[in-house]
Order: sequence, then structure tokens, then C-alpha cells
Amino acid sequence: MIESHRYRADIDGLRALAIAPVVLFHANIPGFGGGFIGVDVFFVISGYLITSIIAREIREGRFTLQGFYERRIRRILPALFAMLSVSVLAAYLILYPAQAQSFSRSLIAATLFVSSILFQREVGYFDQEAELKPLLHTWSLSVEEIFYILYPLLLWFTWRRFRGHQTALVAGIAALSFAATVIALWIDKQSTSAFFLPHFRAWELLIGALVALVPLRLPKGRTFAGLLAIIGLSMIVVPVYAYSQTTTFPGLAALAPCLGTALVIVAGQRRPSPVGRMLSWRPIVFLGLISYSLYLWHWPIFVFARHVLGREPLLGESLALIAASLIAAVLSWRFVERPFRGRSGLLPRPALFAAAALAALILTGIGLHGQQTGGWLGRYPPELVDIFAASQDHDPRRRACESVRADTPGCIYGEADAPPVVALLGDSHAAVYAMVLGELAQGRGEAVLSLTMPICPPALGWAGEPLSWREDCGLFQRLALERIIATPSIHTVVLAAWYRIYPFDDPHGKLAVAIEEAIERLVSAGKRVALVYPIPQPDADIPTTLAEAVLEGRDPNLVRQPLEQFHADQGGVFAMLDGLDRHPSLVRLYPHRVLCPDSECLFYRDGSTLYYDDNHLSVTGAALLRPLFAPLFDGAAQQDEGR
Repeated sequence: MIESHRYRADIDGLRALAIAPVVLFHANIPGFGGGFIGVDVFFVISGYLITSIIAREIREGRFTLQGFYERRIRRILPALFAMLSVSVLAAYLILYPAQAQSFSRSLIAATLFVSSILFQREVGYFDQEAELKPLLHTWSLSVEEIFYILYPLLLWFTWRRFRGHQTALVAGIAALSFAATVIALWIDKQSTSAFFLPHFRAWELLIGALVALVPLRLPKGRTFAGLLAIIGLSMIVVPVYAYSQTTTFPGLAALAPCLGTALVIVAGQRRPSPVGRMLSWRPIVFLGLISYSLYLWHWPIFVFARHVLGREPLLGESLALIAASLIAAVLSWRFVERPFRGRSGLLPRPALFAAAALAALILTGIGLHGQQTGGWLGRYPPELVDIFAASQDHDPRRRACESVRADTPGCIYGEADAPPVVALLGDSHAAVYAMVLGELAQGRGEAVLSLTMPICPPALGWAGEPLSWREDCGLFQRLALERIIATPSIHTVVLAAWYRIYPFDDPHGKLAVAIEEAIERLVSAGKRVALVYPIPQPDADIPTTLAEAVLEGRDPNLVRQPLEQFHADQGGVFAMLDGLDRHPSLVRLYPHRVLCPDSECLFYRDGSTLYYDDNHLSVTGAALLRPLFAPLFDGAAQQDEGR
């Protein structure tokens, strides 16, 4: 049943019902833990409206791709490009270089509508927290626009060639997409692919499409339609309060809000239901009218506020940010969106296409410039440039060599063609030693095998942290040990980890037992084991902290941590590692003896920054530990004597 083209105020009301929980969820307002389902409501509405228009035009012989994409440009690009332009200025003024470089990357992706693909790859271990990405919300626009590249052609082709089976084909594609999402989340409950990628979200848009295509005849009278609308509204509202960030999503959990949206739309096709009349209340309709602009503006406003405050906004601050978002949305809707809407909107089609291409080219160019200049480093004096550059002072092979695959081949450091004599095993805190070990090996014509996985300590059989690669971690530990043991050239194995983030104080000692089991396997195979103790961890991003000190006129050399505090923070970890005393031949290495001279732990030394973030040594910082690791390449290493 393809409706005649008439305005339905209740659908704008549905948009309001979608955007309100999204904004309140992002503002951390209590009671809206599942507000993210508003995006799914938008997907269904979009699929319904777009399919209604395309199908009607195809049926009437008026459909053209140029006309379709002109409507999309007029609807999407003016407000989007305005938001991106203002965000560029805010990023330049507020963000530090590493953050600005990440922003520049997302600016390019958002402009080209591939941000869903970028964020699927980025949102994880190596990138800054999602809540600090000003353009993260553009992933949903990316999903829609990638979907609409092929979808109009699908409708046109199936109408021409398979008219009698068009609905079945669309339903089949929706079913395949939904099944793929469920399977992806069954395999990995935290699958970023299932969340961000268009083919896993297509079924939500196609639910709306099916509402437009399937001839549904409701019983006469208002009772049935009213009941249908109430059920649909409940299926949207209940998840807003019942879901949370721990809900496995989208998948099965997204069915309720998506089907609920479809029911509300169906219930109002003949005449407004009581729910439809409520949604048609003018203040609600107005919120729906500005919903697109509100979606665009609220997230960067919230994110830039977090950067300025250096923390999550308080409740009063969040309410003020919501008010600011509403003001920005109204202005954007009135002075940016509306002038471009409709056939009589600003600019004829050729000029509109040219202007859109030019604007996209400019924004992409700005993003490329931000990338190539390290996040506009030229904004700062030389001393600050050097400090900020430390955020990139890490192993250039980090992403390749710190794998979340259980069967990772690892990486060779040092002499590429030489058999490895030392192996490095652990998590990202082990990985920071790969380059310095490799340099030591290179000087002797030898090699080091690095086998590391993020948040996966060298603990055989340990269950691991509740991450998407948890099962891979357990298998990785076993396969890595087997490979090391099976390599006769390896005489020494270096074990290191960020022990502080694991349950080192578990009264049952499961982690300690698992580490000791790994040591036992290695020692029994004739390997010498070197256990690396913790490094000072300031719990604040060091390049940023040092830069702020310089900007405030303070000496960055004085940004330090008392040795007593280090021992207090790491006392439990030291106790656990000290308890691994079954093997007297175990070599114990204490980096803090180098990093904490004169009873103070340094983060800045001789003009160099020793950490690239809040807990990982930079390449420069790790290089200071060469004397600590050098004896490992000899036939015997001296046993350290404790703290």
C-alpha cells in the first residue's frame, strides 16, 4: 500500500520521539539508558518515507536518480556541512594535536559519508574514547547514505523486472541482513561491525520500506488502529528505560523499537489514532521538524564541552548544553535547512551539485591538512610541539603487532633473517619494550619475537577480561607458549603486563596461578624467564599534562610522582609478583629503578617525554631501559635483588 503523498504530522511527532531520548541519553540524564534506540526509530522512518516517494515516482514514471539525489543533497548536506564547518573551528581552538588529528580523520570520513566504516575500525582499544569524538554521531548518516546509493536502483530494477515479487525480494534482503546481525552478535556480543556497518543495519531501513510497500488493510473503526498504535508506542518507550549500554545491540534487542515504529506508522495510515493525535501536538511536531538539526548539533556540543571541562558535565551543565543544542538546532533549521528545501530551494540543480562538491572538497582538504600537520601542530611554540609529538612516539608497527587474533604470527624485531633468541609475551605494556629489545638484538645480529595482545596478560588458562577478544586471549596465551617452546633458538622469555588493571588481588589468586602456570611451562622447556615489574602510572595523559604545565608557566620537569606514591599504588601488584617464587632462576626486572631516580618518578627528562599516553612508555622512555634488558642477551642474566 503506497500512500498518496500527504503530510503526516504524527511522523514528525515520531521523529521527536526518536531524537528526545537520544539527546537525553547522550546527556547522561537518568532514566534514559536505552535512549540510543532513537537512531533505530529514525532508520525505520527514513526507510518508510524514502520508499514511499521512490515507489510512487517509479509507478508514475517520474523517477530519476538526479531528482532523488537532489532531494538527498537538499535534505542532508546544508545542515551537515554547516555543523562540520563550525566543528572545525571548535576543534582548532579546543582540541590538542592528537585529538585534532583524530578529528581530522573523522572530518574526511563524515564529509564522504564513510564514517560508519571509520568508526567501526577506530572505536576500540587504540583510539581515544568514543565519548570524546566530536563527529562520532555521523555514523548513522553514513549508514543511510551508503544504503541509499544502491537502494533506489534496487526498487527501480525490481519494479521493472520482478514487479510481482518486489516485496518478497525486499523482505528477503531484510531477513538476510537481520540474520547476519544476530549471528554477528552471537559470535561477538560487542561486535562493532554489527553496530556500525550498513549491511548489518539495512534491515531496519527495510522494515520501514516494507510498511510502504506491503498492502495492509486494517479493520474499519478506530479501536484496532488505536490499540496497534499503543502497542507500537510501548515498544519504543519501554526500551528507552529498560535498555542500557550493556544491552547486546542491535540484533534482537532492536526489533522492539523498529517494529514499534512500524506499528505506529501503520496505525496512522488511514486516520490519526489517539497516539497519532498526541504525536501531532504542535510542540512535539516542532521538535520533530528540528530533529535532524538537533541530532547534528547536540553531540559535538556535548563532546567539546567534555574537552573544555576535562570531565563529564554535571546535571545542571548537561541541561544547559541541551538548551544550547536546541537553540543551535532551531537556528540551523530556520536559516540553513529550510532555505534549501524543495524544488524552489536555493540554487538550481546544477549549481546545487557543484556547490555540494566544492564544499565537500574544502572540508576534505581541511581534514587532510589536519592529518598531515599532526593536528595543526603549528598552533603551538616549539617546546609544546615536541611535547605533543610524544603522543605519536610509539612503535609504528603497533597496530600490526598488537593483534587481537589468537593465531597472530607476532612480529620480529632486530635482525629480520636471524632466528629469535628472546621472546616478548604479554599485553600492550609488554609491547612497549619490543623496539628497545629489537635494537639490542640488532646490535648483536640477533632477533626478538614479540607476541602481544591488548589487555591479555601472560597467564595460561586465565579467563580474561570481558572484551570482544576474550576467547581469543585464552587461545592466544596457549598458542604463544607452544610456539615459544617449540622454537629452540629462544633462550629467554620476557613477561610483562599492565597488572594493575587485572584482578591481581583476587583472594583465590587465579591470575597469579595462571601466570605461574605460564612460567612453569617455559622453565620446564628450558627457557629463562624475565618478569618485568610495573612502571609508574600517573593516570593522566602525560603529553597533555606536560603541555598544560607549559601553558600555565610551570616547569614540565617538575611534573613527577613521588616514589612512595608509586609503591603505594603498585604495592598489591608487587606482592603478587613477589609471590611467584617457585622458580629461583626467575629474573626480576624493575623499570622504576631507572625511571624513578632520587625518589621521584619522572615523566619528562632532558627535554623528552617518557610516555605517549597515560600509562604506556614512549619509544624514548622505553629506550632508557636498555641497561636493564641488555644482560638478557648474554648467556646469563644477573638476578635482581628486589625493590
